[in-house]
Amino acid sequence: MIKELETKIMTKKRFTNAVEELVLTKQLTYLDAITYIVEERSMDYENVKKLLTESLHAKLEAEVTKARLITTEQGNTLPI
Repeated sequence: MIKELETKIMTKKRFTNAVEELVLTKQLTYLDAITYIVEERSMDYENVKKLLTESLHAKLEAEVTKARLITTEQGNTLPI
């Protein structure tokens, strides 16, 4: 599928499918998978926001919040 991405126009659906495939097959994080696709296609990082679906955005946000790369409005909570 990654070869296919090099020639086709990137849509939200193709982007989401490519990210999910990389997460499953290569055990990448969502952030790493997105970065991989952007770098492989020489895309502008500012275009990523337009390609994120709600579910992919939620997964990415949860991942980077857990890694403490960003803070959320809820603040830090104990895992109880």
